[in-house]
Amino acid sequence: MNAIYRQCQTSGNNWAPDAYTIHGVHPQVQQSVTPDAGIGLAILENLEKQMVSFAKQQAEVTALRKYFVIDDSSSVEAFLGEHRTLPQILLEAAGYLRASFGYDVVFKLRAPVDEYGSSTLYAVAMWSGPVAEARIALERFDADWWLAHSRQASGRLSFTYELV
Repeated sequence: MNAIYRQCQTSGNNWAPDAYTIHGVHPQVQQSVTPDAGIGLAILENLEKQMVSFAKQQAEVTALRKYFVIDDSSSVEAFLGEHRTLPQILLEAAGYLRASFGYDVVFKLRAPVDEYGSSTLYAVAMWSGPVAEARIALERFDADWWLAHSRQASGRLSFTYELV
């Protein structure tokens, strides 16, 4: 507390008006404080931007369900909420995945957590054909699209296949 004590100070509360001040203000003098309207508007604008961003994120997750089966929706949705660029990347990848693996292949999204608490999102092609063909399809997807766009995912997204 910054206080200025003067020589005319006495015990009790009968001090001279200029004898005791805190930050230049006498404690017995009421000051009216008017809120700054600009701060309130800035907070509201920020909340509106967050609401728009959340609505866009939810719409993208809903659109993902057209192309991907989501195994554990709570972990995948939480992961996508933490990494907000991934839904758009997955939506862009969907057409290339189908072109590479075929239009009858089912794709799943998984976000398992390892023993250290780290998580990666996996887009898995559920493959029923020979392993060699799955490898060729994944290499084709990598060459046609993923290698050029993988940097956007910052190592948080992996495309793979699973034999069924």
